[in-house]
Amino acid sequence: MCNTQDTCLQVRRAIINRNGVAPKTKVINSHPHSPLERKPAQKPYRCGGCQEDEIDLRECYQCKDQKCDFHLHVDCDPSSNSIWLQFINCTFTFQQEAPRGKKMVCDGCGKDVKGWFYQYSSRGNPRYLHPCCAKLPFKRTDKGGMVLDLKEKTSSVCLICGNEGNSKDFRSWVYVSRCGKYCYHVACVKGKVERWNKEEASNQQQSSGAGTSSGALVRRAPNQEIKTRRGEKALEYLEMAVDIFNFVVLLIFGISIPVPFGLVIKWFKRK
Repeated sequence: MCNTQDTCLQVRRAIINRNGVAPKTKVINSHPHSPLERKPAQKPYRCGGCQEDEIDLRECYQCKDQKCDFHLHVDCDPSSNSIWLQFINCTFTFQQEAPRGKKMVCDGCGKDVKGWFYQYSSRGNPRYLHPCCAKLPFKRTDKGGMVLDLKEKTSSVCLICGNEGNSKDFRSWVYVSRCGKYCYHVACVKGKVERWNKEEASNQQQSSGAGTSSGALVRRAPNQEIKTRRGEKALEYLEMAVDIFNFVVLLIFGISIPVPFGLVIKWFKRK
């Protein structure tokens, strides 16, 4: 855990609530057609700030010039000089330029940092975050009353990869229930959903015979007709595990993505 002195408490704590309302326009000094307008995306895009691909069509900041394809995540906010992360007690500063030739990995999701990012600097142990990962909720309660906490480390085992939340060879934060039975790496959930969505978009393209695929987020009702030979308690556990999985998807992507029930079961690491 990071040490924060009195100076850290004086830094601007720009914690953005995803449920809050972002400004309708945003001025980006580096973009020639600023200000940008906040509106729903019309197609999947690569964020001009963090350089991460977005599969959903939520609102983002876009250029007014129709010939310009610039899009920006709402969470990619260069005016946010710093952000204090309560659950790890660290203050990260916003950066727009990474050192040349240096490979950086996001502590939150384990993916490479390619554009704008947040950085915590300490001797021999710098830490980096995608802006969207920096804004992940620290604690949330689902509709059934299950409390999930975002943690760096936990002794609970991720239901997808089967590794503990504090594995040295695997960089990712983890959402874990207070009871410890339900645990998911951010990296595992994000990777599975993104790959599934890409496969679904490809399958729809082949079945429809379209020349191109939009790659937009595929929305399909979950398959509830799952048969199992396991006992009733085991089935209840699986149903709860899938419900928690879908809740974690909501926390990560900011929107509900109904992944089929049976597919999630297949993703679980068998003990």
